[in-house]
Amino acid sequence: MEALLNYLVRGLVQKPEAVRIAPVVRRPRPGERSPAPCWELRVAPEDFPRVVGRGGRTARALRALLEGSYRAQGGSDYDRPGLNIMDPEDDGRPV
Repeated sequence: MEALLNYLVRGLVQKPEAVRIAPVVRRPRPGERSPAPCWELRVAPEDFPRVVGRGGRTARALRALLEGSYRAQGGSDYDRPGLNIMDPEDDGRPV
């Protein structure tokens, strides 16, 4: 799924060499075997609006594609993979 995310985001941005994807470690909740995967996405400041899109449409579409891929690979129907898109101009806080 990380390769899918990498492929999709690099196709959206003007500076694909600035794309950084890092896995985020999640702690399992009580009764949970293993949590769904989560990634932190960083792009160049000028590419940030392209990745988020108008009203967050592009970000929602990326998250939906990750969720579909997760389910197709046998992921739980109750968990959703996470995607934190980090804002380069707001001290790296997720959007």
